[in-house]
Amino acid sequence: MLPETDPKTVVAAAMAANAFLTAPLALLIKRDFRRLGRASWATAVWSGIAMHGHALTTFAIAWLDRGSLYAPAAWSAAAGGALAGTGLFIIVLGRRAYASRARVYGLREDELIERGVYRRTRNPQYAGYGVMFAGAAIAAGSSLAFVFAGVFALLIHVYITWVEEPHLKRAFGAEYDAYCARVGRYFRF
Repeated sequence: MLPETDPKTVVAAAMAANAFLTAPLALLIKRDFRRLGRASWATAVWSGIAMHGHALTTFAIAWLDRGSLYAPAAWSAAAGGALAGTGLFIIVLGRRAYASRARVYGLREDELIERGVYRRTRNPQYAGYGVMFAGAAIAAGSSLAFVFAGVFALLIHVYITWVEEPHLKRAFGAEYDAYCARVGRYFRF
């Protein structure tokens, strides 16, 4: 019989494993971008699992760790829920602007997207996930969920600056430079 394990420990371990596996994923995507000009199916699937895995573990830890920072109340549920909903809305707007599920996962790199929410942010989906995770942490009063949101923000920022932006610069050149001058990496109002 296996010893009983605290669910928070299990979820935190899953998050740590997910975060640890993003480094080789980023290197493989970088290689795919150089070799294929897009992500391979294997790295696209891995990327989707990693992103959605982080989302699930962040929501799970917010629930399991609720109240560790402060007691959840109506104000935190309203503020956190509004932030989480805003984050989800931003993600949806980004996916709609892409107009292709293949583009969302890097399988199709045939156009520099500058329409819709991409006129305000170069990374709406990543920004949306970050806002959504912060909302979950606020709603639950969970210190671990705040840590998970911070880890996500750090990993995504490193990925964007070391993998994605250099690829887009190679693929779209001056057009991408002009876009960067007009639109902020996350948000510019």
